[in-house]
Amino acid sequence: MENSGQVQKRAELASSVTTGDQSKADSLSKQNGHVPQGGESGIAGLLIYSSNEKMSIYQAMKKQLLSPGTALLLLEAQAATGSIIDPVTEQKLSVTEAFQGGIIGMNVYDKLLAAEKAVSGFKDPYTGDMISLFQAMKKDLVVPSRAIRLLEAQVATGGIIDPLTGHRVTVDAAYQKGIFDKELNEKLADPHDDTRGFFDPNTQENLSYLEMKQRCVTDPGTGFSLLIVTDKVLEGVQIQVDEKSKETLRKTLVSVNKGRFSSRKVTLWEILNSEYFTKEQTEEFIQNFKSGKVTVESIVTSVTTTIEHTEKKKAVTFRGLRRRVSSQQLLDCKIIDQTVYNKLQQGLMSSQEVSELKSVERYLTGTCSIAGVFVEATNEKMSISQATMKKLLMPGTALILLEAQAATGFLIDPVKNAKFTVDEAVKANLVSPDLRQKLLSAERAVTGYKDPYTGDVISLFQALKKDLIVKDHGIRLLEAQIATGGIIDPVHSHRLPVEVAFQKKLFDEEMNAILADSSDDTKGFFDPNTKENLTYLQLVDRCKIEQESGLCLLCLRDLQYIDNRTSIAFQKAQFSIAMGKFQGRSLSIWEFLNSDYITDTKRREIVREFSSKKLTIEQIITTFITMTEETERTTHTDITVDGFRKKVSLVELLRSQVIDSNVLVDVQTGKKSVSDLLQMPSMRRYLQGESSIAGIILEHSKEKMSISQAKKKKLLMPGTALILLEAQAATGFLIDPVKNAKFTVDEAVKENLVSPDLRQKLLSAERAVTGYKDPYTGDVISLFQALKKDLIVKDHGIRLLEAQIATGGIIDPVHSHRLPVEVAYKRGMFDEEMNKILSDAGDDTKGFFDPNTRENLTYLQLMDRCVKDPVTGLCLLTMTNKGVKQKQRSSIEETERSFTKEVIFVTCGLFKGKSVSVWELIHSNYFTEGKREDLIERYSRKEINMQTIIKMITTIIEETVTERVSETSSTIVTSKPCTTLTVQQVEADFSDEILCFSVWSFIHSKLFTEESRKELMEQYRKKEIDLETIGNIIRTMIVATRTQIETSITFTGFRSEISGEELLASNIIDAQTLQNLQEGRMTVQQVSDSESVKKYLQGSGSIAGIILEHSKEKMSISQAKKKKLLMPGTALILLEAQAATGFLIDPVKNAKFTVDEAVKENLVSPDLHQKLLSAERAVTGYKDPYTGDVISLFQALKKDLIVKDHGIRLLEAQIATGGIIDPVHSHRLPVEVAYKRGMFDVEMNKILSDAGDDTKGFFDPNTRENLTYLQLMDRCVKDPETGLSLLLLKK
Repeated sequence: MENSGQVQKRAELASSVTTGDQSKADSLSKQNGHVPQGGESGIAGLLIYSSNEKMSIYQAMKKQLLSPGTALLLLEAQAATGSIIDPVTEQKLSVTEAFQGGIIGMNVYDKLLAAEKAVSGFKDPYTGDMISLFQAMKKDLVVPSRAIRLLEAQVATGGIIDPLTGHRVTVDAAYQKGIFDKELNEKLADPHDDTRGFFDPNTQENLSYLEMKQRCVTDPGTGFSLLIVTDKVLEGVQIQVDEKSKETLRKTLVSVNKGRFSSRKVTLWEILNSEYFTKEQTEEFIQNFKSGKVTVESIVTSVTTTIEHTEKKKAVTFRGLRRRVSSQQLLDCKIIDQTVYNKLQQGLMSSQEVSELKSVERYLTGTCSIAGVFVEATNEKMSISQATMKKLLMPGTALILLEAQAATGFLIDPVKNAKFTVDEAVKANLVSPDLRQKLLSAERAVTGYKDPYTGDVISLFQALKKDLIVKDHGIRLLEAQIATGGIIDPVHSHRLPVEVAFQKKLFDEEMNAILADSSDDTKGFFDPNTKENLTYLQLVDRCKIEQESGLCLLCLRDLQYIDNRTSIAFQKAQFSIAMGKFQGRSLSIWEFLNSDYITDTKRREIVREFSSKKLTIEQIITTFITMTEETERTTHTDITVDGFRKKVSLVELLRSQVIDSNVLVDVQTGKKSVSDLLQMPSMRRYLQGESSIAGIILEHSKEKMSISQAKKKKLLMPGTALILLEAQAATGFLIDPVKNAKFTVDEAVKENLVSPDLRQKLLSAERAVTGYKDPYTGDVISLFQALKKDLIVKDHGIRLLEAQIATGGIIDPVHSHRLPVEVAYKRGMFDEEMNKILSDAGDDTKGFFDPNTRENLTYLQLMDRCVKDPVTGLCLLTMTNKGVKQKQRSSIEETERSFTKEVIFVTCGLFKGKSVSVWELIHSNYFTEGKREDLIERYSRKEINMQTIIKMITTIIEETVTERVSETSSTIVTSKPCTTLTVQQVEADFSDEILCFSVWSFIHSKLFTEESRKELMEQYRKKEIDLETIGNIIRTMIVATRTQIETSITFTGFRSEISGEELLASNIIDAQTLQNLQEGRMTVQQVSDSESVKKYLQGSGSIAGIILEHSKEKMSISQAKKKKLLMPGTALILLEAQAATGFLIDPVKNAKFTVDEAVKENLVSPDLHQKLLSAERAVTGYKDPYTGDVISLFQALKKDLIVKDHGIRLLEAQIATGGIIDPVHSHRLPVEVAYKRGMFDVEMNKILSDAGDDTKGFFDPNTRENLTYLQLMDRCVKDPETGLSLLLLKK
């Protein structure tokens, strides 16, 4: 939910958009989650190669993987191209939203807001118009070097952003609009060192943004560009090499056929610094090259061979719990042996075959956790959450079972036989949102915990050892992992054999002994039937395995009829069984009685006869042993095979007339193997069916591609592609024809085979396989039955039915296989009337489109026009070259002409009062790419006319404006009260929690009144809210305060805006002046220019540079040092005084710069950067290491955070140039106010007033005397042109 400050701001913007306020509207649309139309993602973050961990730019800066300067430049590029990106949470946010969400900190917030104006526009101070970044640069509103860097990022990501329309434009269009020019384009196209403003931490090179982006990899899940960071960077290794060798390696270009370098030529230097080579290997190559042992050519051969060999190893991958697992990883972890690994590499075994090996499946997917409950009295299956809602499970019991699910891989919906991550489960309403945080915490047993000391991803066991989780909780989750297949390695996303877990320190003997001893300490799970505490394994043993799905279900039984005496007798009597799931261990009659071997009827009978003394304990044991033997024999004869979504028994296939009784007997008696059975044509047809149209193949190049890929390449229209994908989903699986792999819809979305925006539509089509839910009975019904009950649109249903019949037969979703037609009739899943409709290939049933001939066809007719892939046997639609492209091109051109010709007068919104073409409107922020493509396709197929389109556009604009104006939100924090905290604990927690300063500092700032502070502390003490919620409240208040400042009377301070109220509080202006400002009788400019105010806002100016007496030549301090006119020490002290009094100064250009800007502008050399940043903190503030607060120069001096002499020198410079600087409020203070705020005191005033040798920290190069800063300033001259103070140098 949005905070009230955001909503108010957005409502104001929405209601005040005029022709001249387009950039505001764009800013508004960005806050709504819209980025400029078109373009591609900039550099979104880092990818840590060794752990496959994604990381945001800001997080990388905090971990010191990127320097602050490099990180800021990359973040500015993000802001200037549309969004701040968090690649971990996959969010694209405005700068304000990113700050509120804790994605960025206060230290970069203001700079990123400034960079974001490259999207939303700059205000021309002379005309009031909104202008672009390029125009702002031309008017000297933005430093050229900075503007060029941001423009370059825009060009590299798809084009210059026009702030007036909110979308990118081509270079030519940008020329015409005056928001770019040819000279700058040529400069960016040929990057030299002056335009290479970005830094590669791997190769230690300066690059242009485009060069940097080309070195990134694309995240398959999101499409984000991520910069790989190698282990060498993590370890802080810098390869030592002489400049000559380095230049040779940088000039040598290499072509690599495999891996991430295959798409471009790459320098040998980049390859050697990549993830393919260790520090030792790289250093060996360089050493051998320098000594003449190897040539550049032989190094090229070696590195290309190494990369190809590495990539070949990585090529075969398996699906892990959250990411792909390489065959090499499985070998290293002893999950497969060398023989299997070699077969995989040689292509003698597929990854699918290896995945299905029981020894491998156990570690990749594990055995099933307790998936749900089975209510014995009603034969009803339901999820854990559903059982809780129905009061069948206590909330505590349910939570522990759900945590076990989350900690072993996924939350499970046993009704749909579907698995979900925690966030997916919340979205699907499988679990309630109030459990989300607890389940996310448990899920970290799969995804990994973050080590707070190193930032590394660590396992559940390691987190337990470091006391990051409660011991009982951790042991319970560990036990669940072991009971379902093994310890999970979160870094590599699979389970481990015990001995490997020992080696990797993800488990140890002590913990093994704890878990092996099933005492009360490890019995963390509860049997709701018997009211016993059990281990997870014991509880799993009492569950029922559902035959069709293989899921483990906890049976809920009514045992109230068993009296206490019988219960105790059954618990004491122990016996053992030679087969079945209890084989090899002793168990009680009570445990067996509550297992899935016994039906409710049989259980009641045994209890009744024992109570009436008709059965003895010995007879019951004999009965149980006999029952087990019979059940196990029966189980082994009822063989199952894989259906579409669940196991299918041979008995079911016999009932469905897929096999006959002779075949069944042959398999049961061993005369025919299951493999032989599956090769029978009837089995293949009804279990798998024929291939649906799996993809396309290009006639001229024979290139295969998926339906989605063909859509992306504009070879298929979006509507045509969707219908073909729906047919795939409705006939079993979505297909990747390149990899010859099949996926459910959710799997396909995760694998990026289809885009997430199609998920709901394809899930709907997939119900033709998994079944529809009858809203009246709750039963699972087939596609045909859903059609008859009007649960789906007729045309849509007929199209899916027709696809099923064309590929092998109607699918029975209850039993998960296809049916012969006559069996489908009997089961009510088809009828004569529908058969007749489908047999008559009239226009009503021609729901598919041939993109070559542009004809409407039935699915069978379209399949007949396909070809079989000789390698995979898949059905591929041939795309002819000439006809299609010509027709598509002419169709698109014709549509564009029609849409451009049609003009609408817009009465509200972004284009209010303008006549705009339909073409421009559908390419504005009002339309997503999907909506736009759908509209164009429907128009080109004559499904809608221009009048309908105009109606749709005006409706969308009106609805959007209405939504923005009326949008409101509120944040409601609810939590169950629990044990309270002491006042001391509250203070400790608030001091430890750091946003940009500690929470304790924030709540004692002007953001909070005494009353609101006490209320917040009391809520936290009672545990009604947590620290995360408090952080969000503070961020919201900061943004709201900033918004208030933006709309109130503000003055320009050293680093931020200053409110009129703050100047009043500081005795810089009086109440009458503030009132005059508020009532418009005085302007901010008039007040700022008055000497009494100007002194505190700007100061009187430090020593800006030098002037030569004889030639009257002016120069900067650094220039004077270079020319040996000033000693380095003298120059540094003068530069520090500049930095500590506001800005570094270029007296020649009469320009002021922050330290970072001065280094970029070459006003000072980079070797002084850190020292001057340290001095600049006298303006921006020091961080108190104990409280996290921002404190002043004097306060830092008092806390011994800086050397006394150095601090006194900087303080003296501040006083000499106008007064002590308050870094929190960004202006100078009158002495008495500085006293009150604790930023100066009488003692220090006395030290500075006594101009003894201790305070004479500055040097006159003419007289060679030590002086105070004030004395040195008195010896300066004023530049008549600029008014700057210049030190006169005599020779």
